[in-house]
Amino acid sequence: MEPDNQVGAEVAAYFNRYSAAFSAYDTPLLVSLFDQPLTVLTAAHPTIHGDGAAVTRYVEGMFAAYHGIGLAWPVPAAVWAWPCGEGLARAEVLWLLRSEQREEIMRFSTSYVLRRDGAEGWKVAVVIAYEEPGKVPGTQE
Repeated sequence: MEPDNQVGAEVAAYFNRYSAAFSAYDTPLLVSLFDQPLTVLTAAHPTIHGDGAAVTRYVEGMFAAYHGIGLAWPVPAAVWAWPCGEGLARAEVLWLLRSEQREEIMRFSTSYVLRRDGAEGWKVAVVIAYEEPGKVPGTQE
């Protein structure tokens, strides 16, 4: 199935906002870009962040881990998106993590399921983390 151009453009714009919020380490802004509940699926187990406080703790944990490796700029280097019925989309994002000096720290891909939340637009409802957070120092369980 080919990516949908309209959904692809909207989801790419969403991940640019996500990247900007992450680069600024802006907790409230990044939290606002996630749906609630938020499900994060790793090989170890799924985790459901059921409310705003839980999503905030998830974001703060990500910020701590990524700040610890010197992340200044998470680049959504490639974004592919497909509609999944009315108001849902599936996306694959190739992330390129850069330092303050714009040097590459690492790269990995992550899959997402996004839900269109009325006037608020797209929000990530499910994160499927293949490699990460296991590759990020300090995030192993």
